[in-house]
Amino acid sequence: MKTGSVLFVGAGPGDPKLLTIKGMEALQHADVVVYDRLANPLLLAHVKQEARLVYCGKEADRHTLPQDEINRLLVREAQRGQIVVRLKGGDPSMFGRVGEEAQECLAHGIPFEIVPGITSGMAAPLYAGIPLTHREYNSSVAFVTGHFCEKNAGKELDWAALARMETLVIYMGVKNLPRIKDSLLAHGKHPDTPVALVRWGTLGEQQTVEGRLLTIDQTAAQAGFRSPAIIVVGEVVRLRESLNWHESKPMFGQTIAVASRRTGEQSLAQALERLGAEVWPLPLSEMPRWQTDSGSGFPEAVEDYPWIVFDSERHVTAFFRELSVRRFDIRRLRGKMVARGLQAARALEERGLYPHRVLEEPGRSVPIRQLLPEGQGERILHVRGGKSPTVRNGEEAVDHLWLTGELGWDREHLASRWFTERSFDWLAADEPDALSVLAELAEKGWKDGKLLCVGEETVRFAKELGASGIVACPAGIGQLEEVLDQLATASKVTHLYS
Repeated sequence: MKTGSVLFVGAGPGDPKLLTIKGMEALQHADVVVYDRLANPLLLAHVKQEARLVYCGKEADRHTLPQDEINRLLVREAQRGQIVVRLKGGDPSMFGRVGEEAQECLAHGIPFEIVPGITSGMAAPLYAGIPLTHREYNSSVAFVTGHFCEKNAGKELDWAALARMETLVIYMGVKNLPRIKDSLLAHGKHPDTPVALVRWGTLGEQQTVEGRLLTIDQTAAQAGFRSPAIIVVGEVVRLRESLNWHESKPMFGQTIAVASRRTGEQSLAQALERLGAEVWPLPLSEMPRWQTDSGSGFPEAVEDYPWIVFDSERHVTAFFRELSVRRFDIRRLRGKMVARGLQAARALEERGLYPHRVLEEPGRSVPIRQLLPEGQGERILHVRGGKSPTVRNGEEAVDHLWLTGELGWDREHLASRWFTERSFDWLAADEPDALSVLAELAEKGWKDGKLLCVGEETVRFAKELGASGIVACPAGIGQLEEVLDQLATASKVTHLYS
C-alpha cells in the first residue's frame, strides 16, 4: 500500500479568512484532519465530505488526546495511505509541537510538509490596534512563552535580558501573569510600562484589557480575563488609543448566522464582515426545479431563443448547471445573453459568455419587453426565481423559466454541527426562502432574537412567519450601513430592535 503523508497546517489566529491559500488547499485534499481547540471550526468547511475529523483539543488542565497518542495517530493514518492534515492554531512552529510531531513522522519514514500560518502573537495585537514595531518606540521585539512546564525545568527565561527588550509578546501567560510581572519588575522593567492583553484576537469575542506593568495582574483579574490571550508589554501599546481600527467598527462583537446563496464582494456576508461582524455562513442545500408559465419543465430547445435574460448570479449558475447535467454543448446557444445586475454579468463572463446588455437591478417590475426594445418581435427566455404564477403575465413572446426549489439547512455538511453548539447575536437573510432555514436554527428563539432582513420580500415574509426584532433593509445591501448607523447607540451596536 502506498504510504500517505502528513501536512502540518497553521490555522491562523481565529478569523477563518486569515488561513493561507496553501493551507486551504491542504484541507481540500485531506482524508483525515486532526485539529485542535484554537482552530476555527469554520475552516472545516474546506474539507471534503468523506474526510474523517479528529478533535485533539488541549486546554490547561485536560487533553482530549495526549501528545504521544497524537503522534501515533498521525503515523498510523499516514501508513494507511491517508493524506493527514494536522491543523494547529496560529502558526504550527510558534510554541506548538510541530517539531516533535515532524520528528515522529521522520522516524517512521512518513513524508511531511509544514505550511506556516499567521501567528496570534502578531495578529491579535494588530486587531487591537497595536503594531509590534514603530520607529518612534522600538526596534526590537521578543516572542516568549508564559507557560512554564516541567520539561522546561532548568530553562528559566532570561528575565534580565527580557526586561531590557523594548517590546515583549507573551503567549500562554495569563495564568502566570503575576509571576511574569514580578520577574520583569525585579529585573528593572519600569512599573509604568504599558501592557495590553488581547483575548480571542481577530474574532467577534475579542477582548482587550490595558494597564501598567505594576498592577496589570490585578487589572486583568478584575476584568475576569482568562486564556487564550496574548500579552504585549512595551511602549507600542500606547498606539492603541489612535489605531484601534477593528474594535471601533459598528458591528464589532456581534456574531451573525447568515443564510444566503450570494457570494462575492456584494454578498450579505461580506457586507457584514466589512462592518466588523463575525459571520458564520450557514451551509445550505437546494433541490432546484424548473417550471415554465405553461407548467412544463426545462425547455428542450433552449438553443432556439434569440434572447436569454438572467435575473441574478444564482440563475446563471443554476441554468448552466442544468445544461451540464443534460450534457448540452453550450456552443449550440445562439441567443444574446442579458444580465440583470453586475453579479449576473460576472457569472456569465466567468463562463466566457459576455452579455449583450447589462440591465440595472432596480425596477424588476418593469416588463422585459420594455427593457429590451431591440428584441422587438423576437422570443425571449427570461430565467427568474420566486413562485411561478398560475397564469402568464401578458408579456408577448416572453417565456418565463422559473427556478423554484426547497432551500434547506445542509445538516450533512461538516461545519453544520458547530451552529447548534453556539448562540448568535443576530440572524440574517437576503431572500424569503432562507428565513425558514434560520427559523429551524433558532427554534424557540425565533420570536425573540434580532433578525436582519435584506429586501422587501424578505421583510414581508419574516413578518408573516411571526419573527420579531426585525431590522429591515428593504432597499438591499447598499442600505445596510445606513440602517445600522441609524440604530446604533454610541459607537457600537449593542441592542437593535425595530
